[in-house]
Amino acid sequence: MLKFTAIVLVLVCTYNSFAQKSGASLVDTQTDGRYTLSEAGASYFAQLSLDCTNKPNPHYYYNVLRQPGDTQTPEDLWPAFYGCYDWHSAVHNHWALIKLLKTYPQIPEAAAIREKLNQSFTEDNINREFLYFQNNKEQYIFEFPYGQGWLLKVAEELQTWNDPDAQRWLENLAPLHKLCAAAAQVIWKDIDEVNLSGSHDAPSLNLSFALDYARAFGDEDLLKVVLKASKKFYGKMTKAPLRAEPFEYDFMSASLLVTDLMRKVYDQETYVKWLKNFAPGLTDATSVAKDLQIKKTDKHDGYESHWDGYHLNRIWCLNGMLQSLPAESLDATTKAIWVKSMNDMWDYAQESIGKGNYDIDHWLSSFSVFALIGYQD
Repeated sequence: MLKFTAIVLVLVCTYNSFAQKSGASLVDTQTDGRYTLSEAGASYFAQLSLDCTNKPNPHYYYNVLRQPGDTQTPEDLWPAFYGCYDWHSAVHNHWALIKLLKTYPQIPEAAAIREKLNQSFTEDNINREFLYFQNNKEQYIFEFPYGQGWLLKVAEELQTWNDPDAQRWLENLAPLHKLCAAAAQVIWKDIDEVNLSGSHDAPSLNLSFALDYARAFGDEDLLKVVLKASKKFYGKMTKAPLRAEPFEYDFMSASLLVTDLMRKVYDQETYVKWLKNFAPGLTDATSVAKDLQIKKTDKHDGYESHWDGYHLNRIWCLNGMLQSLPAESLDATTKAIWVKSMNDMWDYAQESIGKGNYDIDHWLSSFSVFALIGYQD
């Protein structure tokens, strides 16, 4: 642990210096003008996520979950996912570390990432986390749907990586990811309707990640449940309120999360038809700019940082849609507006990240990674 802590301290100093650079230095530009993560950007966010995943304090456990007389620490309860202020943020920052190492294996932080993942994904650590679920009186409900959805995404990322360490980590993670898959199968089967949400209760994020997981693991039972539930919840939904978002304290785009899910549910032709009913403005050059407008706030900390996450989430959903939509479904003008909006959202969100505010960095690092390369093979 001392060795790893020393590495993290060096990395923190490095990223604090790097953070003074322009946000554009974090990205390369693709042929169509969209940003993608540069190797320097991969290094930058790796440093942020390494620091956060190794930090057990501050943590919401002390303010929300700890009972009088309880002397346990987050590390006692969640020896794998103890950092990043809360369990779900620790999970998606581990996803970010996996994705960065998998996609950019030569970055300077590669050894530190692998060491951190080796420390987190031990058989003993995961078994202790599994026991926390088992001992919870509502074991399937803890961190459902948001945190459990991210755990499924972690498992899928490991499953699709041809790396000996990744396969060992996945084997150790099995009790947790199988529990989360079972929870999704049981819970979505019995729900009749849902509301649009861009917060921790968002059904669409869990369904989307559960669908990816089911296909990666060949889980046909889960796949059937998720496909049926997605069509039941969203198949006939129309006129998404894109311009009214974000709602209250949402930190994701309630409507675009659904478009990201449904592209995985339908074939291309059916998806295009569905999209024209659900969000017709997205494919219309005369209205798309208003549907994708940036809503700015003067502050970026506290709850206002939710606006940054919301815009990063919109980028990842739009990047996903561009993988599934037929090229002819967007004319050149509309596509150009998408690209400009996505890049503007990125530049706006990065104004807050990497400035030493843990309230922001503990979750927006991983959201930044997913925004640009979440669906990149």
